[in-house]
Amino acid sequence: MLTKLQKRLLAEVTRVAELARLNYESILDYDEEERTARLQLMKNQIVRSQVIADYTFIDEMLGAAICHYFFGKKRGFIKLWKTKKFKNFNHYILEVLSITEKLRLVKAIHNVPKSIAADVEAINALRNGLAHAFFPENLRSSKPVYKGKDIFTGEGLQRFIEDVSKISDFFLRRNFGIRELQQEEPQTEEAASAEA
Repeated sequence: MLTKLQKRLLAEVTRVAELARLNYESILDYDEEERTARLQLMKNQIVRSQVIADYTFIDEMLGAAICHYFFGKKRGFIKLWKTKKFKNFNHYILEVLSITEKLRLVKAIHNVPKSIAADVEAINALRNGLAHAFFPENLRSSKPVYKGKDIFTGEGLQRFIEDVSKISDFFLRRNFGIRELQQEEPQTEEAASAEA
């Protein structure tokens, strides 16, 4: 059973998907001639959204590492945002740095594994192509390919998501001491109760 809030959110998600023309479950409502093109556009938009959202999260994690270096970890970000110094630092320094500039700074102040840095750079190149070209497959560089796989395929997106997960885990541990978000295998009820 869904709660009232969950039902309302589900209705909003359904409405947003309809407005964005991402309601793939209703593909039969489209004319037969449109269906293939519509499904391709839906897949394209979902993948682009995932890449841009993950890119933005990585950018945020790099920014957090930089803020911790300059402001320490004693006061949390909620308290720091109430100070003019922190606001100015974010508005006039962090906002103008590109993700690659943030990565260079983080590498100067922390030990970042080469594989993590290389993945951030690959994600940046992919994101640039997807965000700045309607037909990124026609670009000379920044094609919609991630580590040799077409990003618009399940295999390509899975590889991308796996690398984003590694980057996120690294920076969540580095910035906040949070252990990996993923578990190797889902726990059974018996294993969960044994840990409790």
